[in-house]
Amino acid sequence: MVHASMNHVKSKVENRSLRKLSLSIGDFIRYWGFRRVHGAIWTQIYLSKIPLSCTDLVERLALSKALISPALEELCRFKLIQEAQAPNRKIKLYIAVNHVHEVIQGILRTREAKMLQQITQDFSAFICSDARNHVDPEKIQSLEQMILVANTLLEFFLNQENLFRIAWGIQ
Repeated sequence: MVHASMNHVKSKVENRSLRKLSLSIGDFIRYWGFRRVHGAIWTQIYLSKIPLSCTDLVERLALSKALISPALEELCRFKLIQEAQAPNRKIKLYIAVNHVHEVIQGILRTREAKMLQQITQDFSAFICSDARNHVDPEKIQSLEQMILVANTLLEFFLNQENLFRIAWGIQ
């Protein structure tokens, strides 16, 4: 009886630790435009030895099904997770994709590149407008450099397939 109780306490501490890590990763990916719940769910699924259901995630993260269920669909849409074979049709199980670097590159290519393209277009329109007469010309030049550097770094980063392969130990 004491041994079973000790295992239960140890399991609760481990679950709390994993939940805390999941939420910390969720905080991190918020800066990428995702929600905290996306990172928390992805971490749980990625680290799990077995496919997880929505119910598993509700229990592990102590979050509502109403919050987790649509986030699962979004993570599937971004191809960060996928449905796994389930014992029956009533349950959906999820696993993480193995090549996350491809997903990251895709997101950077579709989202960040589009944002930078819009900034570049808006900056060009600003330069051609009379509004530039009301601001500091040195700051305009500095902002133009920042935009150029951001575009150059993103393009460089996206073209470095080997960096991703090295980082993930892929041959």
